[in-house]
Amino acid sequence: MIVVGEKTDQEKNMKTKAAVLYEIGGPLVIEELELSPPQAGEVLIKYAASGICHSDVSFRDGVLETALPAVLGHEGSGVIEAVGDGVTNVKVGDHVIVSLTPQCGECLFCKEGKPFLCAQMGEVIWKASLLDGSKRLKNAKGDEIGQLVCVGTFAERAVIPAGMASKINPDAPLETVCLIGCGVTTGVGAALNTVKMEVGDSCAVIGCGGVGLSVIQGARIAGAGTIIAIDPVPQKRELALSLGATHAIDPMVGNVVKEVKKIQRGGVHYAFEALGRKDTIEQAWSMARATGTAVIVGVPSPDTVLELPVLGFFGEKHFKGSAYGTTLPSRDIPKFVDLYMKGDLRLDDMITSHITLEDINDAMAEMTRGEGVRTVIKYD
Repeated sequence: MIVVGEKTDQEKNMKTKAAVLYEIGGPLVIEELELSPPQAGEVLIKYAASGICHSDVSFRDGVLETALPAVLGHEGSGVIEAVGDGVTNVKVGDHVIVSLTPQCGECLFCKEGKPFLCAQMGEVIWKASLLDGSKRLKNAKGDEIGQLVCVGTFAERAVIPAGMASKINPDAPLETVCLIGCGVTTGVGAALNTVKMEVGDSCAVIGCGGVGLSVIQGARIAGAGTIIAIDPVPQKRELALSLGATHAIDPMVGNVVKEVKKIQRGGVHYAFEALGRKDTIEQAWSMARATGTAVIVGVPSPDTVLELPVLGFFGEKHFKGSAYGTTLPSRDIPKFVDLYMKGDLRLDDMITSHITLEDINDAMAEMTRGEGVRTVIKYD
């Protein structure tokens, strides 16, 4: 029996453990927060796992900006526990992966079928809020806590816009496919969507972290003939070769552009930059052949200014950015999960370790030092 005036379970606030960043460069604080229930167009998700992406380190260190305090994390998977009014794309019990784009459905880009450029994305990044500008988390002092890119996956639970949850095969292991939420989709999508690589194409990939290794796998899936992996860490070069690269180069030894052109005469069809650094972006431009394309996948500091020799443009070179792998989440995320389930997309090999939320600061420090590929937080 429901007593008049009494709130149902879906209407009550709940508690959730989370990792909160209070100041730039500081540690993430593990604490219990109060979480309010989903409103119209929103869902409550219980996270099963979250990958730790280098962008989280960039937000921690202030290279990328978001309002603080906030729960970081944006690469998550989980199970829907409640839905707000009007939600039709998912239901309670669905297994989902969260995406980075709000997919507001109202802005110019969403209406053009380009939700990866949703105009709301900048707003929710800077404000660390939901689409309506509100924040649904509070700490013990009553202070409002934001959540990165609407999703805040460094928490046991979150309320997020329903459009950011993509339903997936329930048989897929959530502690593995969580990587598809950001790094894998960004990388595989860059190769398959942004430039649509074809059988026999050649490419170079600068940076063999989670995103770069995903570009390599996307190139392999597309049937690329030459795939050159570039990274100073021997273990990452070895992993790249095992995941589909045909060649591997240590950029600290010799002239990396010349080495690429020794392997692929005249340069590669596509040079992917997955680090977000000025020097390597400029190298990617130099590695691409005449009529080739330099694809910028890594996210540089917003004030980065590039210096490119103009002569390349007269060789009809192309310079292209890739936003979230040019991805349509409702189409591509389930597709990438299916590729994993078939064995074409190898995600388990990319996971360095599984940890608890309490170990997150150590994992962030390891990523800062360039160690490992992807660490995954597992929730109970």
